[in-house]
Amino acid sequence: MTKEEKKHQPLKILVTGGGTGGHLFPAIALMEELKSRSAQIGNIEFLFVGTERGLESSVLDNLHYPLRKIWIRGFQRGFSIKSILINLLFPIRLLISLIQSLVIIKQFKPDIAIGTGGYTSGPPMRIASMMRIPVFIHEQNVIPGVTTRMLAKHASRIYSSFEDTKQYIENAICLGTPLRRSLESVSRKQAIQFFELRQNLKTVFILGGSQGSRALNNYWINHLGSYINKSRCQFIWQTGQSDYEHIKNLFADNPCVHITPFIHEMGISYSAADIIISRAGALSLAELCLYGKPSILIPLPTAAGNHQEINARIMEKEGASIMILQKNLSSELLDISLSSLIDSEEKLTEMAERAKAIAKPDSAKLIVDDILRTMEEYVRKN
Repeated sequence: MTKEEKKHQPLKILVTGGGTGGHLFPAIALMEELKSRSAQIGNIEFLFVGTERGLESSVLDNLHYPLRKIWIRGFQRGFSIKSILINLLFPIRLLISLIQSLVIIKQFKPDIAIGTGGYTSGPPMRIASMMRIPVFIHEQNVIPGVTTRMLAKHASRIYSSFEDTKQYIENAICLGTPLRRSLESVSRKQAIQFFELRQNLKTVFILGGSQGSRALNNYWINHLGSYINKSRCQFIWQTGQSDYEHIKNLFADNPCVHITPFIHEMGISYSAADIIISRAGALSLAELCLYGKPSILIPLPTAAGNHQEINARIMEKEGASIMILQKNLSSELLDISLSSLIDSEEKLTEMAERAKAIAKPDSAKLIVDDILRTMEEYVRKN
């Protein structure tokens, strides 16, 4: 193919990094930003590599991004018989996933590969680097995951959400966490009306991650009623799919709580909320900073490398959040913290300003700008 013919070919981009929303949604944000540059760089073809079990299996189809699946599955940290059996299969899964990735890449012939972390991105990104395809990695958490560490020396660029990541990967470029374009603000009045809640009450948004949190759900099952009665507040509660029906039945007649298994309208949810109670995944933190929301963070204690607690401590240090460890949920710590925020408009305003100050709303734009510059340099050299 001549250079002139190649100029008219679509830019082919392999994207990978799923499993949870924390890896998937930054990838979607980068695809959205790249797609918005089509007038600048011409037609683009995307191919997302994910898994059957990951969130990408249900989300990407609605967004019309093609998905190819590999057999990889994350290493289990529990000690149950099921976890042990899954881990024993890991070497076989890895080998098969590497072969699947090789076949996918040979068929698709990508010009570049973008990975946003997690076990899913390991095989396709490693194969891409072996085939001399420029590789770009985004790491959301302060401490890089195992996959990012293994791939770091093969990447053209590594982007991070936190400056502190440079302690672990010196050449990381801190440009924040890419956020989806669908995260649009509406007025608080509109948002409250959307959830059919009351305008005169403080609204607390409970967010246990894209799959929900059993520990957080159990706490709120036992305590939600008392908060509503004594604190004069109302709740938007994302339960996750597995606990949804049970919780919905328990609180079906309570007008002060909106219960949902998964929230697609995150922008509306943040616009409605006065306080966020959340896990401390990097994506959630980037979103609540974008909206300038005070938060109480309850890190997932089983997160790899304890990265959620480290994320949360940085937010607390900046004055944007209060951190409570999950083991302290049953004590009065959460009760005292939430009540103090509900009763203090001054404290809410101060935390909101601190959160807004550390937001990086242009992250996706800055990362794509750098990817395109790096690609131009690569083309000139080759």
